Amino acid sequence: MAVNSKKRAEWLIAQLNLEREMNLADIGARLTKEKPGYGLVMAVGAARLHAFEPEPEAFAEIEASKPERTTLYNAAVGKPGKATFYAHQIGSLSSVFKFSEACARYLNKGFWTKREVTEIPMTLVALDEVKGFPRLDFLKMDVQGAELDVMKGGEHTLSEAVMVVPEVRFYQMYEGEPTWAELDTELRRQGFVLHKFLHQKSVLLGSRRWKQFKPKSGSQLLDGDAVYIRNMEEPENMSDFQLKALAVMAETVAESHDLCAFCLTLLQDRGAIASHVLGHYMGRVPAEVLRAAEPKPESAPDAAATETEA
Repeated sequence: MAVNSKKRAEWLIAQLNLEREMNLADIGARLTKEKPGYGLVMAVGAARLHAFEPEPEAFAEIEASKPERTTLYNAAVGKPGKATFYAHQIGSLSSVFKFSEACARYLNKGFWTKREVTEIPMTLVALDEVKGFPRLDFLKMDVQGAELDVMKGGEHTLSEAVMVVPEVRFYQMYEGEPTWAELDTELRRQGFVLHKFLHQKSVLLGSRRWKQFKPKSGSQLLDGDAVYIRNMEEPENMSDFQLKALAVMAETVAESHDLCAFCLTLLQDRGAIASHVLGHYMGRVPAEVLRAAEPKPESAPDAAATETEA
């Protein structure tokens, strides 16, 4: 019988016997006790989270609370140099790009443009230039259009990473915001390929009858969280640790059980894990992703016995 995701993750991490703790980063998310997916990895002591808070007072407040297994950096990551941060009253819309009023009108989100926006000057640094920052195994980012700049400035930091989860925009919300196509091209240039989407958000367009539609029936794609993984076409170029890290993140963040099994197969072939791990893992994955066991064929009657009876 399959076990729940927490127990399955704990069991998997124990079986993999990681050589070191993984380095994870979540750029653009306020620190909270609830950490999506990778919180399971941190909870069992298998990873450390690296987070950013550029505002001095907020940095001091978070640092004083001593978040568990977290290293905090007083910096803002993006395209190096001076920038203006447009702090929107709706925090999730804040960005270093100016909000597009034309976009808001089309998406039937006129109220977005009526909220206060405060312009805050700041200095951005490239991810590779952050003092003391380690090479990452995993990166999640939600920086409202600045994901491309983060990637361009973090090539060294991400040179051994196995998974990147960016928010990708299907419809541009900000003036001068890079397209998803540009971000995808940069991710592929750095050796990552699109694996899956964790979710996609659509909005309901306005019309004289828009209130007759169900709220979640909108058709216009807006954005979503995509999962990019290290290109696996030449797995011999990946270290044992990278394969183990990808197996863990596939299980916990992407919920891609087939990808986890793929990594475990490679590790087993290398003799890097015990031979029973893959089989035992398959006994723990959710039943709904597995084929039903085929019934064994009934034994054919013994020919000699049949002749005797006749």
